Amino acid sequence: MTGIEDIPVLDAGPLQVLAAEVGPAFAEAFIDDYLQMLPDRASKILRALASGDARMAADAVVSLRATSAMAGALRLERCCKELESRVRRGQRLEPDAVRAVLYANIRLLVREAGRQGHLPRT
Repeated sequence: MTGIEDIPVLDAGPLQVLAAEVGPAFAEAFIDDYLQMLPDRASKILRALASGDARMAADAVVSLRATSAMAGALRLERCCKELESRVRRGQRLEPDAVRAVLYANIRLLVREAGRQGHLPRT
């Protein structure tokens, strides 16, 4: 079985496909927007968990999972799949524990995005 450490943090393949389909400028704008929106998306998940709103938490996790897949953020996508599964099973999740995992993955992703030349324009 593949461990999460074996999954690439950022795979260039999905962005290359996006660039081929809609153009490199769109793909670059997409990854810029995606990276800039990560903190807000994570906060939305955490707020939903803290308030006990499983539906809002699931919606927020699915949104982050889908955009992560499009961006090639495969490790964060896997993290979201696991979180989504737990939310849908009705498991009580501690926001602090989820925050630690989400932000650890986001830090890895931002570091790798910078290494690959994808830091968002401010």
